[in-house]
Amino acid sequence: MPTRTIVQDLCDVCYAEASGLESEASARLRFGFLGRDYVLLACEKHADPIRNELQRLSELGTPDGGRRRVVGAQRASRMTSSVDSGGKTLFSQLDDDEKLRFRFWAELPHARRIADARVQAWIDAGRP
Repeated sequence: MPTRTIVQDLCDVCYAEASGLESEASARLRFGFLGRDYVLLACEKHADPIRNELQRLSELGTPDGGRRRVVGAQRASRMTSSVDSGGKTLFSQLDDDEKLRFRFWAELPHARRIADARVQAWIDAGRP
């Protein structure tokens, strides 16, 4: 006997809300979190708000590789802070004990490059 299987993608958000409604998904939203990749199926009602929130969060985060995008005045101020101190970074100007305390505080035990802004935040916090 011949059979036919129909596969229909339903909105994960509508389904999770347990509203009893089944909306057909019109978008596949791919994203990563905690080292895992996910696909979220969303209907027209939920796709744009989810895209907007993922966009907002991606702008707050650091790209994979650990480097932040620096724009405009921030870039200029970071560049001048190293130049003003003779080309040395704030981290390189700390003594060995302070470097160890900073690495513990910043949770950067093996970082090779440490931004002046991060060290300045540690200094402003009272060098805990």
